Amino acid sequence: MSCVKYHGDIAQFFHEMKNLNIHAKVTGIAWRIMIEDQIPDDALLPLALREYGDVGESLEAVRTVTRAEEDFRERKTL
Repeated sequence: MSCVKYHGDIAQFFHEMKNLNIHAKVTGIAWRIMIEDQIPDDALLPLALREYGDVGESLEAVRTVTRAEEDFRERKTL
């Protein structure tokens, strides 16, 4: 799983990580850290101000914020 890198497409990144995690079965904080370590700090910065109830909620926030940043970068290049 450490070979999977984020390359500007959060949906693809989550898909690859979840597929590999079917066998590894990493959960909890370890799973969240594996995901967040690959995401650029710029995307994670807005998430630092909030507290999340569980890992699933925090990862959904990571997906949402990162996708918004991807959209912003896409619009900027147009």
